[in-house]
This record gives sequence, C-alpha cells and structure tokens, in this order.
Amino acid sequence: MKMPNLTRALLWTQLALRRTSVDALAAGVLAIGAAAMWFVLLPGLTARIADEARAVARARSAPPPAPVISPQALAAQRLDAFYAALGDAGHTEQVVMHLFDAASETGVVLDKTEYKPARDAAGRFETYTIVLPVKGGYAQLRSFCEKVLMTVPYAALDDMRFKRSSANDQTVEASLRFTVFLRPAAQGKGAANTSALVAAGEAQR
Repeated sequence: MKMPNLTRALLWTQLALRRTSVDALAAGVLAIGAAAMWFVLLPGLTARIADEARAVARARSAPPPAPVISPQALAAQRLDAFYAALGDAGHTEQVVMHLFDAASETGVVLDKTEYKPARDAAGRFETYTIVLPVKGGYAQLRSFCEKVLMTVPYAALDDMRFKRSSANDQTVEASLRFTVFLRPAAQGKGAANTSALVAAGEAQR
C-alpha cells in the first residue's frame, strides 16, 4: 500500500473512532436522563393521576347541587315559613288550656290572668300578651316556663319578676309575661276570640 493511501486510512479510522465515542456519550446521557425522569418524575405523576381519579370519584358520588333560588323566591319561602310557625288566632282558647295544664303538671299556682290583644299591621300578625301572677318553688316555676314554651312554640317569655316574703320562704311569687304570636283570624272574629280566651281562663280557674 502506498503511503498516501495508508495515511488516509489511518485518518478515516481515527475519525470513525471519534464519532463512535461521541455517539456513545450522547446515548449514555440520554439513558441517564430517561432513568432520572423514570425515578423522579414518574412517582409524582402517578400520585397526581391518583389524586385526580379520587377527585372525579368524589364529584360523581356527591349529591347534585341545590337549585339556585332567586332572592325574591327565597324571601317568599321565609315569609311562608314564618306564618306557618305562628299559632291560629281562631283557637286562642287552646293557649289558655296549655297554660293551666302546665301549671297543674308542675304544681304552680296561677292567680288572675291578664290578656292584652294587639295587631301588627305591617307584619300582618296578631299578638296576645299574657301576664301570669304565679306562686311556687323556683324549680317549679322554671319547669312551668319550659313546659309552656315547649307546648306553645309560638310563644315568647318576655319578662320574669320574682318576689319572696322572707329569706326562709321556699314559695316564690312571680309575674310572668308571655307574648303569643298568631296568624290573623277571619275579619269580625277578633272580639269573639278575645272573649273566648278570657272565658277559657275563667273556666280553668
């Protein structure tokens, strides 16, 4: 082989080896990068996929959202609920019966009862203010008030005043003021209902 041909062959061989080394280095770098992504990024990606799967499952099992109610409709619903919770002004004698039943069950003595009807024109409901002079022990009076409020849920205890004759006297004299909130009765029945309320109280006594 001639010298120039030998030189060219050696040069080609050297260049080929250099290219092979570069390709091997690049392949090694790519392999290391792929391994890093596999061990570092893949666990995080798997956890994220699992979280999203759980979120989708919760969304599917959750109850459907409540329908959107307009402010006007919501106000009308609340007003209807308010009037539904009121007592019936056409049956006020039942209130007196509940009062005397509660007194009988708790051992409280009722004195002369005062009734004062009123009407809230703006709110379109009626009220009866009932003042009860009562006598009994403290526990009896407390039980009486609780029973009245349980049996007449549309009543409110507005005022309580206590008096005791002496420190050793176990009997307490109290004045209780309840207000009963009622749906309006039919026109012309207001006076009749008041009379029925007073008559029922007299009958119970």
